[in-house]
Amino acid sequence: MQKISAIVPVYNEAECIEQTFAAVLEYLEKRPYYSFLFVNDGSTDKTKEILESKIKALSSSRINLISYDNRQGKGYAVNKGVQYADGDYICFIDSDLAYSLDHLDMVVEKLEYFDVVIGCRHLTSDKVVGVKFSRMIAGKLFNVLSNQILNLKFSDMQAGVKGFSRIAAKELFNRQDLTGFSFDAELLYLAKKLDFSIGEIPAKVSDSHQYKFSKINLLKDSVKMFLDLLTIRINDLRGRYD
Repeated sequence: MQKISAIVPVYNEAECIEQTFAAVLEYLEKRPYYSFLFVNDGSTDKTKEILESKIKALSSSRINLISYDNRQGKGYAVNKGVQYADGDYICFIDSDLAYSLDHLDMVVEKLEYFDVVIGCRHLTSDKVVGVKFSRMIAGKLFNVLSNQILNLKFSDMQAGVKGFSRIAAKELFNRQDLTGFSFDAELLYLAKKLDFSIGEIPAKVSDSHQYKFSKINLLKDSVKMFLDLLTIRINDLRGRYD
């Protein structure tokens, strides 16, 4: 049985982290080959304290926490987790469980055939309801720009559930430069550049998450995404990824 490392980046999730931790515990009961690594990305609420208390009380080597001050971005947090992960397969999933932990089973199953596996919200037949218009537009715009600028062909690059073989993870994250919203696109660009095979699984957003408040600023974040995509191209031209 392959050993699986699951990384959970967290930032100011005090309201839901206990629920997430309970779900992880339940998930681990029937999966002895899994371990979870929470990475606290400089939370300013009680996220860190809650996780420390839970992990101390559990006293298990299968759930651990990395924490640092000052928020660096989700991409940085996942990268930090990959540095410590020792699984044969290394996955990450959003801490609010917008995608249920069962998605990890699908990712791992497909990693037997692909080097990189990504969640795709367009591969599920479930109708998406309640999602903020700004979030939908930003997502579509990002995918269009990413495919055009980076010469990729994916309909969904930013679903918060992905997995990698250990070799692919170490190669990709060692070259990763972006730490914010666009790091997923950079990883896929690198995977293609390095000839890693990429598979997709259907990713269903939980009903409760579809109504979650969106922090996206359509104009500001769209400009940021565009500049990030140009940065990826410039990095490649400068040999940053070689």
